[in-house]
Amino acid sequence: MNNLIPKSERLRAKLKTYLLTASVIPAFLMLLIPGVYPELNSGTVASRNIVIGFFAYNGYGNNLYLDNVRTGAQINYDVKVTSLLNIPYDTTYSVLQSGTDTITPRIGISNVGRVASADSIKVFLRIDPIGYFDSSMIAPIGSGVSVATSMDRITYPIGVPLYLSAYLSYDLDSNRSNDTLRQTTVVLAGYKRKVLFEEFTSNSSPSSANNNSYLNQFINNNFSEVCAIKYHLGFLGTDSFYIANPEGSDARRRYYYASAVPLTIADGKTFISIPYGDSLNLYVPYKNRQLRGTPIDITVTDERLGPGVIRATATVNILSALKPGNYRLRFNAVERYRYDTLQGTNGESNFYDIFRNVFPDTNGIPINTSPGTNQYSVTYNIDPRWQDTMIYTCAFIQNDADREVMNSAKSRVDVASVICDKPSGISNKADLLNVNDVHRGITFGETDSIQSSLIAELFEAFFPPIGWRIFNQDGFISYDQFTGANGPSIGGIRSVIMNFYDYNIPGQRDSMYSTSYVNLFDSDTLRFDYAYAQYNATNIDSLMVKVSIDGGTSFPYEVFRKGGLGLATAPQTSSSFVPQNNTEWRSFSFPLSGIVSATTSSTNTPGKFELHQNFPNPFNPSTYISFSLPVRSRVKLIVYDMLGREVRQLADNSFEPGNHKVVFDAAGLSSGIYFYTISTPGFSSTKRMAFIK
Repeated sequence: MNNLIPKSERLRAKLKTYLLTASVIPAFLMLLIPGVYPELNSGTVASRNIVIGFFAYNGYGNNLYLDNVRTGAQINYDVKVTSLLNIPYDTTYSVLQSGTDTITPRIGISNVGRVASADSIKVFLRIDPIGYFDSSMIAPIGSGVSVATSMDRITYPIGVPLYLSAYLSYDLDSNRSNDTLRQTTVVLAGYKRKVLFEEFTSNSSPSSANNNSYLNQFINNNFSEVCAIKYHLGFLGTDSFYIANPEGSDARRRYYYASAVPLTIADGKTFISIPYGDSLNLYVPYKNRQLRGTPIDITVTDERLGPGVIRATATVNILSALKPGNYRLRFNAVERYRYDTLQGTNGESNFYDIFRNVFPDTNGIPINTSPGTNQYSVTYNIDPRWQDTMIYTCAFIQNDADREVMNSAKSRVDVASVICDKPSGISNKADLLNVNDVHRGITFGETDSIQSSLIAELFEAFFPPIGWRIFNQDGFISYDQFTGANGPSIGGIRSVIMNFYDYNIPGQRDSMYSTSYVNLFDSDTLRFDYAYAQYNATNIDSLMVKVSIDGGTSFPYEVFRKGGLGLATAPQTSSSFVPQNNTEWRSFSFPLSGIVSATTSSTNTPGKFELHQNFPNPFNPSTYISFSLPVRSRVKLIVYDMLGREVRQLADNSFEPGNHKVVFDAAGLSSGIYFYTISTPGFSSTKRMAFIK
């Protein structure tokens, strides 16, 4: 039973307090990942290419799902390679420090044509430079059906860039443009991580009392593999743990924009859904993070310098250069366990991993990000109000640029008492706090007309898909991949979720921009599937979909706007909504006539500055780099290696308005990932490319 105050009373005033600003992301952080990129026609008018923007407004209601975003004509026979299901693109880290690792590649295939495939489909996978090649035969698949096939297990060297090409052979296929998926992957040496669980809680919160016992048990059961810090907040009533250090707890609350309790974040990135009594809500994000290697290892030791004095030392080892960011080491004094029947007005008496203080301050210590080993130390006094024998140090390294915790460690190895309060019930929603922080952002059918080939994103691979971008105002909950619900238009097992149900920061806007849907005609149609159920009539979530014809700089064309009951596709529910069948989905379509140009012209001046993806990519030994200029400009075009060293200057002179192309010849260079940057007065952009001999 939900024992919370009705949302309407708690949110009415709150919804008015959140100010929203436009999202701003540094251009360097928006590097497109090398993958499948069409060669750009230098004479193509910009308005034949569109970017689709999905803009969600959070009313702390219920979940929204999106799937199967597509344009173009659905033809009879069209089978596509959708994804390499278990091989992430770009750079990831192993949990091994050297040597080799193994994986069994899985390739996703979808029939996006109108009719079932008449014959078997042969799927191939080539991986260079390790000389891997394998094939698999898939039985005929029905229209709108997605399947996965496994290839032979491979052993690959850690630290070596891999260039993957997955493609299919199907004689009747009428659209060859989506038959091949290319991807660049490098798995660097790394360490296994200890997952950090940070919880905001309150002794006055009934929902905290009902959920904390499950979280405590989870932490105790996995004590050697996780770290935990519980920040007590005092807005719902008196909380002596909060009163002991309000500055430290509030600083962390503001860091995460926490406005409800209980609220738990894993490694600064993953929001833990309520109820914690559902073990999957804890174990799935825990395992997902644990399986991701990290380039940073950290160990922590405590040394007693005298009565009530601790010197904590963190030994930090970095295997490879970190991506640009603001990496901070934070030491925390944590009280492992306290039994107190007088503390909580919510019935709690067993308190674990209580945050006591942070050292040297809430900003933490900037770390040396170069590869190597460094030690950092702080000395702190044990407050008389703390239980001396239960105090230990928990330290973690966090990139404040995106809030990801790179790794954590603690000085304590023993679990201490395993005592849990008996829950009185499971609360599915958190208790909202009365805080007024202002959050600033950093969002098929028959036809006789000419239509482009079908371009479809099914969200079956790693998220976000190649070329898609997420803009998240608060760096917290945003668009994410969901396994277990799929839109009705094309088969699969995954979709995109906007988790409004757990998103307890009302008023936030999150945006998702698609990759460019290119070479469209004015007779084409934009289509997608969506599903939503209301939580109640007061908490109004909404979705707007807009179209850009300038690469995502502006979105002047609104094609979809719905909210609350108008957005709903399923009956209202107080449970976290997951669509159970196709009847709880809707399919939306919008003709692109009037948005997309009907013809192509080679004489049009580009409407904006733009740096295009090189082609081919990967390449050997040369590739074309194209850029567009709306006005005469002086252009610098420079190639850098992964360490930021200049490799080649391709241009440093003035160019007339128009579309331009230069050749980069990498003969004599080593295989690997390179960056190319264009700079003009008022514009700069950087992209990646992969060279393989």
